[in-house]
Amino acid sequence: MCKEILVICPERPDWGLVSKAAELAACFQGEVHVLAFRKESAREAFSYGADRADVLFLGEDFMDDSILARWLRGKICGEWRTGIILAPATIRMRGMMPMLANMLEAGLTADCTELALDGDGRLLQTRPAFGNSLLACIQSIGARQMATVRPGIYRGRKYDKAEGIIRENRLEDTDDRIRQISFEKLSEECSLWQADLILAGGAGIGSKEGFSWLARVAERLGAALGATRMAVNLGYAPYRCQVGQTGIAVHPEIYIAAGISGAVQHLAGIMGAEKIIAVNKDAHAPIFDYADYGIVADWREVMEEMEEILTKGGYPG
Repeated sequence: MCKEILVICPERPDWGLVSKAAELAACFQGEVHVLAFRKESAREAFSYGADRADVLFLGEDFMDDSILARWLRGKICGEWRTGIILAPATIRMRGMMPMLANMLEAGLTADCTELALDGDGRLLQTRPAFGNSLLACIQSIGARQMATVRPGIYRGRKYDKAEGIIRENRLEDTDDRIRQISFEKLSEECSLWQADLILAGGAGIGSKEGFSWLARVAERLGAALGATRMAVNLGYAPYRCQVGQTGIAVHPEIYIAAGISGAVQHLAGIMGAEKIIAVNKDAHAPIFDYADYGIVADWREVMEEMEEILTKGGYPG
C-alpha cells in the first residue's frame, strides 16, 4: 500500500483534485504531497488538504517537460514515498505525465472522471470509453499508479490545517531542447472550470451566429461561455467551451442553459452547479427535471430581455 499521494499543481492549480486526494489518503492514513510551480500555490495547498508541499521554480521560458519528468522520476524513486501520482488533465500535464509514466514503468489512466480506492488501497480510475458510450473502471497493477483528472470534476474543500514547511527546488538539468521565445494569449475569456457564472448553449441555438450572440451576452454578464458536445460538433462553438462528461465539469454558482435539451453526458458535467436555470421552448425537455428554475420560451426572447435589462444597468455591479 502506498504511503503518499502526490498531486502535481501546475500554474493554475485544481484545488478540487487536492481535496479528493486528501479524502483518498484518509482511507489508508496516508499523506498528500503537493508539488506546485508557484510558492503562493504551495502555501494555499495546505488549506485544501495537503500534508506537505514542495515548490519547483521553473523559468518563464522553460518548455522542455522531459526534463521535468526526469526530475520527478529522481525524486519519486529517491527521497519521496510516492505511490499514487495525480495531475489535472491540462495541456501541459497531458504531455508530461506519459513521459513520467514511461520512466517509472507505471500505468497511466488519462482524463479520469472519478477516482476511488478498492479494499486493498489500490486506485480505481474511471473514464469514458468506446466513443464515450460507457464508463470504464481501470486499475493499474504496478507499484505506482498514475492518473490525470479532468479539471473541475471535484469541488475544492477547505480543511482546517495550518500551513506547513514548504521545500524549495530548482532544476539542475538545464540542457533543455525546447524554449519559449514568445507568448500570446488566445483569449481573455473566463476559465470555465473556475467560473461562478456560466451561460451555455446547446444545439437549440441553431447556428454559429447564435453563439456569437450568446458570447456577447455572457461578456456583458461577466459570465463564461459554455456549450454542449452537440453544439461543438455542429461547429457552433469551440471545443474549449464544451461542458459535460466529454468536456469540462463545472461548479458555478449559477448555470444558465439556453437551448439545451439535457442529455445525460451534459448533465454529468453540471451537477456541481449550485443553481441551474434552464431556457427551452420544449416544456418536456429533460433539462427541466434537473433545473432549479425553468423558463419555457425561445432562447432568443430571453436573451433579448436580458440585453434590455443590461442596457438599463441591471444585473452586474
